[in-house]
Amino acid sequence: MDAISKSLGWTIRDRRTKLGLSQAKVAELTGKTQSQIARLERGLGDPRISSVVQVSRSLGTELVAIPIRLLPAVRHLLAEHEQGSLPPRSAKLVGNDPEDAEEDGDD
Repeated sequence: MDAISKSLGWTIRDRRTKLGLSQAKVAELTGKTQSQIARLERGLGDPRISSVVQVSRSLGTELVAIPIRLLPAVRHLLAEHEQGSLPPRSAKLVGNDPEDAEEDGDD
């Protein structure tokens, strides 16, 4: 079994179980079969990237290419997020939006 496929499969399985979803439910959400989800989680075969993206998004995650040198920082942030120790942030658009003016007092 390829190390990448195995690692990816474990990650998908871990996320699915943390969300309390069955393989059948993920299959329903993605239009795949339960056996396709099982094969992906076991790291079998060579799935299309579009299939992996579809399954990942059904689990509320996104595939992102991260520069290798930044992996330690990303892993740290993910660990902090899972522990709930990151301060909550409100989503805000960047730029010349009305929210920016209100916060800066530039009405």
